[in-house]
Amino acid sequence: MFLWAMSDRGIPRSYRMMQGFGVNTYTLVNDKGERHLVKFHFTPHLGVHSFVWDEALKLAGQDPDFHRKDLWTAIEGGQYPKWKFGIQTIPEDQADNFEFDPLDATKIWPEEEFPVRYLGELELNRNVDEYFTQTEQVAFCTGHVVPGIGFSDDPLLQGRNFSYSDTQLSRLGTNWQELPINKPVCPVMNQNRDGKHRTTITKGTVNYWPNRFEATKPATAQEGGYVDYPQKVSGMKTRLRSKKFREHYNQAQLFYNSMSEHEKMHIMNALSFELDHCDDPIVYKRMVERIADIDLDLAKGVAEMVGADIPEVAGRPNHGKKSKGLSQEDFPPENLTIATRMVAILIADGYDAVAYNAIKAALAAQGALPFTIAPRRTPIYAAGESKDSGKGVAPDHNLEGQRSTMYDAIFIPGGADSIATLRKNGRALHYVREAFGHLKAIGATGEAVKFVQDACSLPGVEFSESNNVVDSYGVVTAAQTEASTFKDAIDLVKNAKDFSSAFSYAISQHKNYQRELDGLSSMVAY
Repeated sequence: MFLWAMSDRGIPRSYRMMQGFGVNTYTLVNDKGERHLVKFHFTPHLGVHSFVWDEALKLAGQDPDFHRKDLWTAIEGGQYPKWKFGIQTIPEDQADNFEFDPLDATKIWPEEEFPVRYLGELELNRNVDEYFTQTEQVAFCTGHVVPGIGFSDDPLLQGRNFSYSDTQLSRLGTNWQELPINKPVCPVMNQNRDGKHRTTITKGTVNYWPNRFEATKPATAQEGGYVDYPQKVSGMKTRLRSKKFREHYNQAQLFYNSMSEHEKMHIMNALSFELDHCDDPIVYKRMVERIADIDLDLAKGVAEMVGADIPEVAGRPNHGKKSKGLSQEDFPPENLTIATRMVAILIADGYDAVAYNAIKAALAAQGALPFTIAPRRTPIYAAGESKDSGKGVAPDHNLEGQRSTMYDAIFIPGGADSIATLRKNGRALHYVREAFGHLKAIGATGEAVKFVQDACSLPGVEFSESNNVVDSYGVVTAAQTEASTFKDAIDLVKNAKDFSSAFSYAISQHKNYQRELDGLSSMVAY
């Protein structure tokens, strides 16, 4: 599991772009009375995406509430996040046929053997009205199931079934089920009575079953009542876990082998970063030994970075197997889109209003969220626009208040005076360099092309020198603009000829990882 934590999955771009897993193994019972082990999955429509490490470190300090705000803003703006709901199942009588134990919560079920079957969809379409009563008082419990879903012998699940309910008793009180956010939508009858904060008024004097009045009789399965599965048990019952629980490396190797090249690089860098905070050589040595049990090249890379002895031999052979569904590259968006992507547009007095208005409108039309960023928050005036006109554009934020880490891409329209001002602003230069280092899409037109080129002039990165549109490593430029440079109808296709489409396509790719693989991002100071 620590490889998962050290991978890109540990630093998601958004709650709307991360998978959900049941972790625990439940059971499903079909209409024939046959029981299957089951794991639940939620896969986002927007695809699975992450920050890069430096970006996540900075954003944690700049805006600790980033993820909550991101989710709230999307829902409030009508861009409802959606996840496909799916299941993996194993017939109960086949549970012992695999090299891993399906009841081990630290193991995945390879999708080649157990494909995810998608059955439905989850959509979040409303924000809460009051945070405390509708969020703080929510009482999730693993034991809350409906007829047809049951509990396996998963030891983690068995412990949680007790501890979650017990936690709610101490956190919210005896009658926590009667709080409005926890109360069932349909009437539920049980034998509960009395206790602190009891609000339900129950008629009658009987609160137990069986009783001589034949009152409060439990519902049968035909009436919708919950009935436990009659599991057959034989043999010795001991306080032991199966030996398969003690196999820790096969799936770690499977996970690492399934990563793309940039994901493997990120795991090595993350492990190196965390170990570098430790000054005990014994820790380096032991961690590198454990990593060598997973992959020798990974262990060598980490050892070199942290100053440990570089291993020459793998602790155990890497089996070389891969599995789909482990790399984030296996989960692109359902449809290519830039909806809800946040784009910073950098301007100063004298900006090119044609380019600014065209790109801002094109982004908004596709559901993206453009934000105007300037040296100040008072009105900014376009080239040829008099300050006495009383118009101007009121920026959403100033350069010091919002950093590039808070956006998915940046766009800088031309305008000689605007670019001259931005050139003198260290924060504006940092915006460009940091966005480049964080692998984000960068767009520039007119005089802004030379500004971006000077900010991150690197071998292999090409820039436009005329009215042609150049997309190089996700840096999209058009040195000279005309009416055909900007289109109202956007085509999210690679190598688009117009600037609007080319820039939108670069944003839709989330990150340009080729920058990193070719060593360009590490050549820029940010």
